[in-house]
Amino acid sequence: MAASADLPGQVRALAHALWGEPWRVEVRAGPAEATQRAVLEFGAGADAVLHLPTWATPGLALAMAAHAAAHRRFGGEPQARAGLKPVQQALLGVLEDARVEWLALRELAGLRAVWWPFHAEAAARRGSGFEELLARLAASLLQPDHEDPHAWVAKVRRVFFASDGSLALDTPARVREAASVLGHDIGQMRLPFNSRTYTVSARYRDDNSHLWQADDEPPRDEAPLHADAAPPTDDAPAASPTPIAPEPDAVYPEWDHRIGRYRPDWCRVFGGEPRVGEGAPMAPAAPRHLQRRLAHLSRQRRAGGGRSADGDDLHPAAAVEARLDRLAGLTPEARVYRTPQRPAPPLAVLLLLDASASTHGEPLAQLERGALASAQALRALGHRSAVWAFSSRGRQRIDMPCLRHWDDVSVSAPRPALRAGGSTRMGAALRHALHLSALDQRRHPGRRRLIVLLSDGEPHDVDVHDPAYLPADLQRAAREAAAHGVGVRALVLAPGEPATLAAALGRAHVRACRSSAHWPAAVAALLAQAPH
Repeated sequence: MAASADLPGQVRALAHALWGEPWRVEVRAGPAEATQRAVLEFGAGADAVLHLPTWATPGLALAMAAHAAAHRRFGGEPQARAGLKPVQQALLGVLEDARVEWLALRELAGLRAVWWPFHAEAAARRGSGFEELLARLAASLLQPDHEDPHAWVAKVRRVFFASDGSLALDTPARVREAASVLGHDIGQMRLPFNSRTYTVSARYRDDNSHLWQADDEPPRDEAPLHADAAPPTDDAPAASPTPIAPEPDAVYPEWDHRIGRYRPDWCRVFGGEPRVGEGAPMAPAAPRHLQRRLAHLSRQRRAGGGRSADGDDLHPAAAVEARLDRLAGLTPEARVYRTPQRPAPPLAVLLLLDASASTHGEPLAQLERGALASAQALRALGHRSAVWAFSSRGRQRIDMPCLRHWDDVSVSAPRPALRAGGSTRMGAALRHALHLSALDQRRHPGRRRLIVLLSDGEPHDVDVHDPAYLPADLQRAAREAAAHGVGVRALVLAPGEPATLAAALGRAHVRACRSSAHWPAAVAALLAQAPH
């Protein structure tokens, strides 16, 4: 949301309350894209300034304030960039962020719950580019229970923590030394890095400009840090900038109905920040009427079909058998009652929002408002919910930004409106949504899980010309979800037609929604079919 007038005052009060240091808080001007990260300034005197980004939800601002206060409390003096390559500087920033947060957590352990939601998506990634590894490393250092499988991330953890689990890199000097050594590993791996486009993954963390001495410009050499790289010569021609191909968060197979088998490693899925449109901030509609529609989900019960020695209702077959036993002179079975009904487990619903070009304008606005309102209503009723968007540009680029994470504490806060674009490769998006749901299930087991597609149409992409290809893959992906106990449902917003999705998912699992006024009834009907 656009930072409210009283938000700087609230942030200033919080930052001061943590360790008693005075703060000045300002909101940066300009478009949201140019101010995605906070900026810290530490003056020569007692003044410290936190510049909030233009778009800052209360939960994000809270995390920023706590992180800034940790830097002021436990940070060191600004360092010289000399002697460190861009890769090593970026790594130093991640390690120093983790160091001050760990020192803060020793005094205020509850801050982990404030910061972790902004790392949870990065923890789910499996990309192996340098920026992806930095994001995975940041998550792994903040949460001791999260052990990343990548060998380099595991190596950094062994350097960062002592054998007893305490903090080994407890001073800025040790952080710098570790960044210098560990950065050379990235050079050996020959991973590219562009410091001009790099931003810290966790949105609450600042740009780390305060870590460096004033007027100390970053090195212009942005080549990968290779151990055998020759230094540039003065008479060498300037190299043309080469676009850096980002690593995907995940790669999935895709079902080809024409050959009757999967095409392996076929679709590349990317996370990242949502593309922001020019519309007004998107606020969830007041969900009270939606909560009333969904309230019955909390009252659903599992029918008791077994036999019990206690209960209120007789089991028909057991009662007949007991009567026959008595007539035959036998001792009847004592379990003549029906097993009492049990409350159905709560839901965990991932809402998957179609942000393709066909939804441009009011359709996307309706879908986004409805998704955010549904997530808020489900949270209020004790269920888990999350919202991801998706769009595609061929099999090599399926974008899936997170709009509301499972653990987002600011689910009711407005957010910038999405910008539509691209196509609708639903099968790949559904497989990644299944992966995201499985990650949440490990931390929150025992819930009935659903993935709900919110769209205005049917699967389509620029590199597919067989109209049956993508619907067949979507049907296959839905079967994969069912095999894991996850239901797949779809809500199609008018003027879209539900026929294609009904054929792929089953007619009972798809609902048409003629307008936003019909949204509560349509969503409630879909969620009522959650697997028991």
